[in-house]
Amino acid sequence: MSQILKIRKVSKSFGKNLVLAAIDLDIAAQDVVAIIGPSGSGKSTLLKCINFLEPYDSGTILFDGQLVGYREVRGKRRLAKGSVTRLLRKQFGMVFQNFNLFPHKTVIENIVEGPIQVLGISKQDAYAHAEQLLARVDLADKRDAPPSTLSGGQQQRAAIARALAMKPKIMLFDEPTSSVDPELVGEVLSTIRELAADGMTMLIVTHEMAFAREVASRVVFMDQGRIVEEGPPATIFTVPRETRTREFLARVLRTEEKTP
Repeated sequence: MSQILKIRKVSKSFGKNLVLAAIDLDIAAQDVVAIIGPSGSGKSTLLKCINFLEPYDSGTILFDGQLVGYREVRGKRRLAKGSVTRLLRKQFGMVFQNFNLFPHKTVIENIVEGPIQVLGISKQDAYAHAEQLLARVDLADKRDAPPSTLSGGQQQRAAIARALAMKPKIMLFDEPTSSVDPELVGEVLSTIRELAADGMTMLIVTHEMAFAREVASRVVFMDQGRIVEEGPPATIFTVPRETRTREFLARVLRTEEKTP
């Protein structure tokens, strides 16, 4: 399959704190890549650099062959025009830890806002597509509800529908279950699982190891801003090459076993 995303030697610092160190990563169309690792390893920052919510300091991120966030001028890198970056960012669907739904709008109004205002889709078409998406994430009966009346799992599914309404080529999930009550995590993961079955290209930062093992086509383990190891789930979770990967998984999986 064709490479949709190419990341080469991407580094990012906040002050003196190196958060990403020479990251190399390729994503092909229909890949489902789970990014795992300890807190502070740079996972969320990597997602934000990919769609340029956070500028990166060096290296290149190419999406469909186009440099993300920058342009080359006589061999030097310059910031791309905001209009160019915004146009490219439309290709990314981003789902955050917190749902970020507009509290003063109904569920369906949250979903149609982007397609109407950003993509210029007619109101009629935007609402028709939103209805389909609400049915897809099992929220058709919450169409006119304010977000405050929804459970955390329902709010996150509404956020997923909102991202899908922009018809992205790739979905980025940043710990999509971390703000969801434990008993409702399954409904969010089920929605993402269905997207994977439909062939959606996805990068998923997650602490749900069983989910990563089941759904991902590839698992990336990060630590201290670096990709330590990557490979098929069966390899990473069963016979990881690197000592640091084995240490992390032993600790995390032991904790999961103790959780009722």
